[in-house]
Parts: sequence; structure tokens; C-alpha cells
Amino acid sequence: MLRDLLVHVDGSLAGRTRVQLAVKLAACTGAKLSGIHVTPPIEVPSRVRPTGIADMTAYFSAMQTVESQAAADTFEGAVLGHLTDAGWSEVQGDVAQSICDHARYTDLVILGQYEWQGTPASHPLPIAHTVVVRCGRPVLVVPAETSIKAFDHIALAWDGSREAVRALHDALPLLCRARSVEIIKILSSTTSCNADDERLREHLGRHRLAHRADSLLITSAQDHDTLRHQIEQGAYDFFVMGGYSHPMWMEFIFGGATQSLLLSAKIPVLVSH
Repeated sequence: MLRDLLVHVDGSLAGRTRVQLAVKLAACTGAKLSGIHVTPPIEVPSRVRPTGIADMTAYFSAMQTVESQAAADTFEGAVLGHLTDAGWSEVQGDVAQSICDHARYTDLVILGQYEWQGTPASHPLPIAHTVVVRCGRPVLVVPAETSIKAFDHIALAWDGSREAVRALHDALPLLCRARSVEIIKILSSTTSCNADDERLREHLGRHRLAHRADSLLITSAQDHDTLRHQIEQGAYDFFVMGGYSHPMWMEFIFGGATQSLLLSAKIPVLVSH
């Protein structure tokens, strides 16, 4: 059951799309929608001369003020006439950590696919990647050009892991509302295709989910393209998957399905860690 949604808002076109999706989701689930905009500490590029730091800091500060107002206007315009239960917060600090702090009291966090904080040297991955690992709540990562009219057709990646189990149950409120749920089984070379099929079918059946199961054999990092192709060709409204199964620094250095799909997906991805 979804009763509290949190969406991070900025003044960009992608931010407007993200808020519109969040409003639709809140309206169809009856949840309260909370919007948040986080103003990060100013990071002056190292190439700036010492004599220019004050001017550059003032410039960035003015830009942040404009961004904050644009974010507030975006949220207010999106919820007006559509939601009666909505709230707005503006905070300052580290963006990912501030979102995680507010996420403690929400059922789902909604973020952009390519929201960044600061320079790549200090923040090498998008905000969503950090929030997924830290916040303890499911995160819906929304691409900039998403066009979604319903939440009817959902795909779920399933390999029986702790992360997949968590994702399945975090997504149940949405899965139960869907017209169809497709289970994409991700198998190792030593895993039996029918190892837990019956138990999974029985469990989903008790929740009255209309689902079907397909199988994909994923045995190496190169095969992530197969999963990505399946997602892009499946005409899904969004995709559900488990998150990182090892420390984030390893995921960043060596790559992985979670990072790859979050960066490249063309539909919203709900990920749990």
C-alpha cells in the first residue's frame, strides 16, 4: 500500500516530466505526494583563480535561487487541480543525503535518471545511484523523456536473490494494480529454470496478479544487453528490479546490471536494495 510518495524536483524539463508522473501515481493510489528541492553546497571549479572565487560563488548562488524558485513553481503547477494532499520542502545540503533523510518516512522515492550533484570528480554517479544504496526505500528512476499514461504493464526481473525478493514485495502495491505483470527470470548457467517457479506462481496468485513468466539466461556482463533489449521491446510501462548486490564502489568500477540499466533505460525503473 502506497500512502506517502517523495519526488525530488528541479526546474528542468526532465523535472517537470518527473513531477507529472509522480502526480499521476499519487492520484491513482490515493497517496500523499511530497516534493523536495535540495540546494547543494557551492563547488567552485578548481581552475578558477583565487581572485575570481567570490564572483563565481555569487554567480552560482544566484543560479541556485533561480533553480529553487523554478522547482517550486513546477511542483505547484503540477499538483494544482489534481491533488489535495501534497507538501513542499526546500532544504540545503548534500542532495543524496537530504533525500535519504526525508525518504525514511515515505513508501517510494521518485528521482530523475540523470540528476547530478557537483563535479564528476566528487560525485561520479547520478544522485539516484547513491540514494538507492543508502535510503532503504524503493526508488523509481525516471528518464527525462518518459511518456506514461498508465501503470498497466510491468516487468519484474527475478533471480531469487535477496534484492529481487525485496523489489518484488516493495512493488506489490503497483503490481497488484497492473493489468499484466511479466516475470523475466534471470538465470545463471547452473540454475534450474523451474527451481522456484511453482512457489513464485502460487505467491503471485494469492495476490491475484495477472502474470506470465519468460526466461532469459544471463551468464555474463555482456548479456546485460539482452535484458536491456527485452525491456525496450516489451512495451512495458516500467520495470522492477533488485539493486546492487555488492559494494557500490565495485559496481562503479566493474559495472553491473543495476548501473547499466539505470543509466540506459528508456522507461521508469523501480529498484530496491
